[in-house]
Amino acid sequence: MKKSENINDKISWLWKQVEESRKAGDEEVCRESLERLLGDSSVRNTADYDLALLNLSQIDIDTGMTREAAVRMNDFKWHGVPSPAGLLLAGDIYLRLERFKQARSTFSEYLKSIPEDLNARRKLGLVYLMLDEDDEAQRELLAVSRREKNRVPETLTYLAMLEAKAGRLEESLHLLLQARDIAPHDEKVEHTLLRIEALRVSLKRKALSHENLPLEDISAGMVSGMLEFHGYSAELAATARDVWNSFCAEVKPTGRKPAIWAAALEYAVTINGPHYTQEQLADEYGISVTQLRDHYQTIAETVDLNALISTDLLTETERAGHCLSGLVRREEMASAITEASSQLDNFNNPGEVCSWVFDRIEPANDAERREIEDFLNFIWWRKRR
Repeated sequence: MKKSENINDKISWLWKQVEESRKAGDEEVCRESLERLLGDSSVRNTADYDLALLNLSQIDIDTGMTREAAVRMNDFKWHGVPSPAGLLLAGDIYLRLERFKQARSTFSEYLKSIPEDLNARRKLGLVYLMLDEDDEAQRELLAVSRREKNRVPETLTYLAMLEAKAGRLEESLHLLLQARDIAPHDEKVEHTLLRIEALRVSLKRKALSHENLPLEDISAGMVSGMLEFHGYSAELAATARDVWNSFCAEVKPTGRKPAIWAAALEYAVTINGPHYTQEQLADEYGISVTQLRDHYQTIAETVDLNALISTDLLTETERAGHCLSGLVRREEMASAITEASSQLDNFNNPGEVCSWVFDRIEPANDAERREIEDFLNFIWWRKRR
């Protein structure tokens, strides 16, 4: 009996060392105490062993030793029935190791015991999001946000990620601005803005991704995708394909980089209306301005662009309601946006820019207001790259 008491005293003392060293921020003593617990034969195959391994894995992650934590967790199994504290700790570790399926099952099990833990529910919503289970993510995160009265920036940020993932960038930016108002120095908000920009880049890459097709087909498909990405109508994409087909009927396009022809074609079909400059298009397609200019000249010399392209592109793009630049064609709107763009440093966020412009120009309707907000958000974040 006395030997058993001595062992229990030793284990209790080691856990006390862990707790005190964590409070003091002494990672070395904490790690040493946990390793002693794991090395004690009396601890093996017990709940103490599980908690010691989880705590040590957490320290590994906190100190940048993620690989070591991943190795520790590879064969992790519970000994007996895990406590809620153990489940919560394991869920956090799985989440940080990006083992989302294990995190999902662990957080779900934990919430059976403590369903009112909003922090855990928020993390479960993030896990659903990362597993592409978007309906479950939305259900979980909206429920949490309602109970928090939309006042916790982490929840708003995860909802913003969900909106951006669905392509609803306007809603996403609104949520992020709301989160920033609550926590103006929260790096998670800035990180999410970068993730949204990464989604934009991903869309562009997808539009540019056409493999194992003839050059004629690659360029046509590429420009159709990029015109849609840049906000133009499906009718203009069809016009671009008509121009391209007419060009290919006269000349066989040469070269190994279809993006050059696609950029030149986009410039050709948008030149009479709101359009990207040659420099902007070259940057979007990842080519040089000289390449774009030379290939555009070849297209212009081969086909009658005026006959194939509607000269009233401004009216067409406005009617389509997709091209953001179509809003800027109005002289007064262009003046207000240009003036706002020149003094972006005087504003704290895109919302202030929108308010400043709307004080000078009243949108005709809600659709126009949304278009202007999208465009001003775009130039705000583009300026800060």
